[in-house]
Amino acid sequence: MKVTTENVAVREVELTIEPDQQAVDRAMHKAAQQLTKWRPLSGYRPGKAPYAMVERVFGKDSILDEAIREIADDLYRQALTEANIQPYEPGHLDIESKDPVVLKVHVALMPEVDLGDYKSLHIEPEPTPTISEEQISDRLEAIRRQHAEYNPVERPAQIGDQIVASTIGVAEEHEVVHRDDQTLILSDSLQPAGYAEAILGMSAGEERTFALHYPEDYPDKDVAGKDVTFTVAMKTVRETVLPELNDDLAKAAGDFATLEDLRSNTAARLQADAEREVQQKERDAAIERLVENAKVEYPEDALKHEIENSLARQKDRLQQYGFTWPAYLKMIGKTEEQIREDIRPDAEKGLVRRLVVNKFAELENIDVTNEEMTNSLSNLAAAYGDHAQDIINQMRDRRALVSFYGDLYMEKSMRHLTALMTGREEEPAQETPADEVAADEANTADSAADESSNAPETLSASF
Repeated sequence: MKVTTENVAVREVELTIEPDQQAVDRAMHKAAQQLTKWRPLSGYRPGKAPYAMVERVFGKDSILDEAIREIADDLYRQALTEANIQPYEPGHLDIESKDPVVLKVHVALMPEVDLGDYKSLHIEPEPTPTISEEQISDRLEAIRRQHAEYNPVERPAQIGDQIVASTIGVAEEHEVVHRDDQTLILSDSLQPAGYAEAILGMSAGEERTFALHYPEDYPDKDVAGKDVTFTVAMKTVRETVLPELNDDLAKAAGDFATLEDLRSNTAARLQADAEREVQQKERDAAIERLVENAKVEYPEDALKHEIENSLARQKDRLQQYGFTWPAYLKMIGKTEEQIREDIRPDAEKGLVRRLVVNKFAELENIDVTNEEMTNSLSNLAAAYGDHAQDIINQMRDRRALVSFYGDLYMEKSMRHLTALMTGREEEPAQETPADEVAADEANTADSAADESSNAPETLSASF
């Protein structure tokens, strides 16, 4: 068998496979036997008809096509071995010639990552964060608002009130905002800027029309940079009644006996949040430094898979919120292909970062031990309290377990990378507080690695 290789794109090659004629002849005789097993010829037992007669009945091309189907995978594996190629996914085969038999296989190669002299890289450590009394007071004020009461009042709306209002926004003769009976707190943070001031003083049953301008960099492209004329119908005005900052609030806010217990717990959480934020900044800086120093090449198919996985997660989230994908596309006025193009930059960035970190972990011999897996699973289950058994049951699913392992592997790799670049001692793995599990679970679902075999030795044939 003769195998030649041609580079056709970044990390993509085309194999030309010319099998020995003797091998093709043997495959054709075997294929002829198979054909007459399925459709025996009159006067002969299944699979026993002479080859020449089978060729006259079925035709040489039909026998050859069947023969190639039978030997294609073996030829492909042999070609990969001879060319010393590690495929990213199964190749796609075409028959270029039948006389003599010449096969073409387009193969995407595994990504290639060169980290360079990564051990010499350095980032400046972030300073240790401190929590101020003002931050603690602000968080306690937020807890008060979480336990506030809202009482209807017969007066114009004031800053701090809870209101129920319907809003229609029109720009360039098109409706760009439509919110029915929306409940919100009247504050200066409402967008666009000036919205709160424009409806300040409205009473229940009143309607008001006004125009506001959205900035060019506003996230919603439907209104960014536009003048929008709003019509607001005020339905309800409610006064916000905040509870006293005392022991009763502490008991209502959680398992705290006194206000001082709540304050201490709040300070500890703020400190932990600040330390996690610092840790994340260092990790982001470390990855960016590693990426800057690395040379990364990957086939287009790798990026396509990244985009498709991101798209699938987006569809799953929409389904959880009760949206259908066609309805969502219609609502935002985009095609699925446009969504793919929107996803592409972030998908490419995520792919490169993951490839680089995985290569780092490989070179540094990072591994997650059975003990680490067991401890992390136990901590996760314990954080769910009465629902711990549900988590244990979920982890019996192989995909969930692989995803969980991937998260631990990435976490351990990032701790090691950050320690190496800052020169500090490596931080131990942190346990997730029970009341933060729900928020972390949503983020983990988005970032979980997709399971794949990475050993694709069966090709997709097209004839």
